[in-house]
Amino acid sequence: MRNMRILGIASDLHISSAALIEDGHVVAAAAEERFTRRKHARDFPARAIEYCLSTVPDGLRGVDRIAVSTNPTIDLSVPDGRYAGRARWHPEGLYSIPNNLAALLDAPYQGCATQILQTASEPLTIDYVYHHDAHAANAFFLSPFESAAVLTVDGRGEDCTALRAVGNRNSFTTMDTLPYPHSVGLLYGAVTQYLGFRIDRDEWKVMGLAAYGDPSSSAYKLLRDLVDFKDGTIRLDLNYFGYYLRPSRGAVSEAFIHRFGPPRRPDEPITARHHDIAAAVQHVLEDALHYLLADLHQKTGLRRVALGGGTFMNSVFNGKITSSTPFDEVFISSCPDDSGTSIGAALYAHCVLSEGERGPAMTHNYYGPSFEQTAIDEALSLAKLRAPTVDDPADAAAHALAEGKIIGWFQGSMELGQRALGNRSILADPRSLRMRDQVNSAVKFREPWRPFAPAILAEDFATYFGPEPAVYFMERTLQVRDEAQNLMPAAVHVDGTARPQTVTVDTNPLFHRLITRFRDRTGVGAVLNTSFNLAEEPIVCSPQDAIRTFYSSGLDLLVMGNRVLTK
Repeated sequence: MRNMRILGIASDLHISSAALIEDGHVVAAAAEERFTRRKHARDFPARAIEYCLSTVPDGLRGVDRIAVSTNPTIDLSVPDGRYAGRARWHPEGLYSIPNNLAALLDAPYQGCATQILQTASEPLTIDYVYHHDAHAANAFFLSPFESAAVLTVDGRGEDCTALRAVGNRNSFTTMDTLPYPHSVGLLYGAVTQYLGFRIDRDEWKVMGLAAYGDPSSSAYKLLRDLVDFKDGTIRLDLNYFGYYLRPSRGAVSEAFIHRFGPPRRPDEPITARHHDIAAAVQHVLEDALHYLLADLHQKTGLRRVALGGGTFMNSVFNGKITSSTPFDEVFISSCPDDSGTSIGAALYAHCVLSEGERGPAMTHNYYGPSFEQTAIDEALSLAKLRAPTVDDPADAAAHALAEGKIIGWFQGSMELGQRALGNRSILADPRSLRMRDQVNSAVKFREPWRPFAPAILAEDFATYFGPEPAVYFMERTLQVRDEAQNLMPAAVHVDGTARPQTVTVDTNPLFHRLITRFRDRTGVGAVLNTSFNLAEEPIVCSPQDAIRTFYSSGLDLLVMGNRVLTK
C-alpha cells in the first residue's frame, strides 16, 4: 500500500505557501515569496507547489488529496442575491447554487468543506479547512504533546480572530472562538499603522521599539481602557478603530487620533511619545493573551499548551508564558503565521478528516529547496566568479567571523518560516556592539534600533540564559544573564533580552560545527544570526539569489557549500 500524500495550500493570505506531507510527515514546504522574490507574496503558490510536487513521483497524480487553509464556503452560509442570485458566467454556478441552497439549511455552515473535481483520470479531492483549524493543526500536530490546550490568535480568519481547543492524539475539539472584528491581532496592527509602519508587515518593528518606551505611561491606560476582558472573551471599543470598515481611510478612527494625538508619518522622526505608544500596545496585547491563556487553563486544567496564529510571532510575549501563566510547557512551531497554514491544512486533512496517525514532532524547519554543489558551481560559473574550494566550510567561516567579517551562509535546505535558522543566514561576531550597527546599516539596510538574534550551542545555552528550555525556532525572547551580556552585546537588545536559537549537533551538524569552531577561537559559543536577505526582500532561496544579495550589500564573504566567495 502506497503512502498517503496530501498537498497543503495557503493562498491569498499574508504569505502564501505550499506543503507536502506523507503519512503525517512533512516532506517539503516553502513560501511563494522565495521563488517570486516579492516579500510577503499573496499569489497562488504555483512555484511552491511545483517544488513540493518535485519531491514525489507522478507529481499531482501521486497526491491523494489537497487541503486549503481557508474555507470560502463560510461566506456562503448567508445567501447574497447581489452575487449569487443568478450566475453571470457558467462557472459561477459553483458558488451561486450552494449559496442559494444555504437558505434551506437549519444551521449556519461551519468547519471544513470538500470539493471533488472529476478529471479524465482520478477525481481530485480538495478540502477547504477553516483557517483557525489550520493554525490549530499546525500548533498541535507538530508539537510533541499527546494532549494539550490549544490557542490560536491572528488578525482574522474567515469570521473569527481566535480559537481555543483541546487536542488529544490525532484530533482536537474546539471550545470557542473570538468573533471578528474583535481582534487583538488587528489592534496591534492598527497601532503599527498609526506609528507610521505598515499593517501586516511591520508589527515586529513595533515589538522592538516597545523596549524603549515606558509601559506604565498614560498611553498604556488610555489604550487599555479600550479593551474589555469578560466571561472568557475580549471586546474592543470599535469606535476607536477603522480596520473593519469598508471602505476605510485607516486602521484607527478620528476618535483614536483625538485620544492619542496625530499619527506619525513614515518619514517623521520617532519620539518618546511613539516609544510609549509602542510599549502600550505591546503590554495591552500581553494583557489580552494572558487573560485568554489563564481562562483556557482554568477551563481545561491542562499544563501544556500549543499556540498558533500570526500573533504568536510576538517573541517578547512568548518568552513570558511559562513564568506568567499557569502553563508549564509551551510549543510554538517555526511557522505559526499564515505561511505555516499550508502544513496545518494538510495535517488537519490527514489526522482529522482521514483519521491518520500523527507524524513526528517538529524539530527543524529545513523543508525548502536544497542545491547540490554542482548547482552552486554552475551559478558561480554563469556569473563568471571564482570561489576557492575549502575542505571545512564551517571552520573557514568561523575563522572569518573571529576576524570581524560579515558572512552570507548558504547551506542545505531552505527554512520555512520568517526566521533563518542556520541554512540561509547572515552571520557576524556578537562580541562587538559596533557589529550590530554595521550589519543594520551596511547589510540589512534597516532601522538602527532593530535587534538581532544569537544562535547558541545547546551545550552552552545555560551559560547565557540560565535554566530555560531550548528555543529551537527563535520563537521566544528571553532575559540574558547579567554576566553573559558583555559576551555578545551585538545580539542583546536594549532591555537586556535576546531571541536565541538553540543549535544542536543532531539538527544542524554543520552550523553546530561552525559555532563550535568560533568558540574554540573566541571563547564565545554564539554567533549573531539574521536572515539572509536585504530590507524589503524575502530570504534567499537559490545560489543566484545569494550571489545577487552578496554583491548588493556590505557582506564580506559568501560561503555556499564548500565554496568561499570574497569581494
